[in-house]
Amino acid sequence: MGRPTWVEVDLTAVRSNLRALRAFVGEGVGVIAVVKADAYGHGAVPVARCLEETGADALAVAILEEALELRRAGIGLPILILNGFWPGEEAEIIRRDLTPAVYDEGMVVRLALEARRLKTPARYAVKIDTGMTRLGIPFEQAGEVVRRCLDREWVRCQGLYTHFSSADEPSRPATRRQIGRFSRVLAELPSGKAAGFRNHMANSAGILGFREAWCDAVRPGLMLYGINPLSRPAPLTLSSALSFKTSIVQIKTVKAGAEVGYGGDYVVSRSTRIGILPVGYADGVNRLLAPSGKVLLRGRRIPFAGRISMDLTAVDIGSAPEAGVGDEVCLIGRQGSEEITVGEFAAACSTIPYEALCRIGPRVPRIYR
Repeated sequence: MGRPTWVEVDLTAVRSNLRALRAFVGEGVGVIAVVKADAYGHGAVPVARCLEETGADALAVAILEEALELRRAGIGLPILILNGFWPGEEAEIIRRDLTPAVYDEGMVVRLALEARRLKTPARYAVKIDTGMTRLGIPFEQAGEVVRRCLDREWVRCQGLYTHFSSADEPSRPATRRQIGRFSRVLAELPSGKAAGFRNHMANSAGILGFREAWCDAVRPGLMLYGINPLSRPAPLTLSSALSFKTSIVQIKTVKAGAEVGYGGDYVVSRSTRIGILPVGYADGVNRLLAPSGKVLLRGRRIPFAGRISMDLTAVDIGSAPEAGVGDEVCLIGRQGSEEITVGEFAAACSTIPYEALCRIGPRVPRIYR
């Protein structure tokens, strides 16, 4: 079995979330499922296979290496590379039938030259910057640039897209401003040349909060894994897909005044028992979790004891006198009637669920069910 620290991924939950999303957006809206960053720590290949079997229309990754991992695993869905490509990657993109984002005209030129050399047409999607001020052609210039790109031989535009900066804060005007700008860019394009495009704006928060942003397709990420990015209840049922677990490997009985961990920050106020867990910040247990964060042991909330180390963590198990070596400890997930959600785990680290999930390291094995 090896080190008793692991992540469980419930693929049934992933399937359920995709089906719930399909029912929510209805017929005619495509689903481009985001599996970048190892499917947000859930495991890109198993999750992508699950999504392909369940009816996703396409997948989205960040970089070429992530797309190649999926192609080598036999994933056949269209794959959008959200961060585009670097010089020298054109041939591999064309050979593997991938669709990179482009954010300047020169990228389309390079793709066209390589496509002509290989005698194989290339595809691309145009990213428009509508206010995120990140990758993308500025919306003021986009119509003119896209029209020139559409006249290139050997390359075909698959559609336009943009990314929201603040869709998780529906009260801010930024999202509707971005929707308006993107809609104006689309209106500038000749309707004949736009035939067959799949244009998209909405990430998970945009899907849940802005019906007018759905366009031809949506790009769910966090919600596929059962997490609501909004501060209010989601208008559909989502099931959490990930649990993060470990086990007690040693128990020490200590007296009042004992110091625990680096710096002796945790001073025991009474005789108690300290449980040692084989997991640390190298595995994604952020140091900021101590002292306010909790773990679950035998269905109870248990506090951390002292600073979290790179590979080990201590918890105060005095309130669970029946606990023993080998008992399962839950960092994220449910035990009995208690649950520590990804959102709670992230908040205790002063971060967001995206980062908390992505920081669960590769040395933590994933178990799929």
